[in-house]
Amino acid sequence: MDEERRALVIARLTKATQKLAAARADLEAGRYDDAASRAYYAMFHAARAVLAARGLTAKTHAGLGAVFAEQFVRTGVIDARFGRWFGQGRRAREVGDYDDFLAVEPDEATQTVDHAAQFVDEMRRQLRSEGFPVGS
Repeated sequence: MDEERRALVIARLTKATQKLAAARADLEAGRYDDAASRAYYAMFHAARAVLAARGLTAKTHAGLGAVFAEQFVRTGVIDARFGRWFGQGRRAREVGDYDDFLAVEPDEATQTVDHAAQFVDEMRRQLRSEGFPVGS
């Protein structure tokens, strides 16, 4: 296994785990916009990790979603719900980060954080199945 690629995958998965912890803390503190944003970034970094494992990358958020869907969802490697959750998380982040008049509601933030936790776990399982030692 290429050491540089392995290090990149581990770094991205570590960042995903850190963002998920921040999302949970923000949710607990009632910072729903921030919770949704951090949850999306947990998924973002986990998706980048599985792409890096295959030597792939994307330049934009939309591009990442497209490459992720093409490589993992459309091929049936990863269940389609994870692709949907990634898109929903991105939209919630955009509301929380950029919208002047809308905010992420508590139940949407809770759901986004829950989906992000499952997403990160699934990407970790996928990486293990592809031979990357990523722990549990």
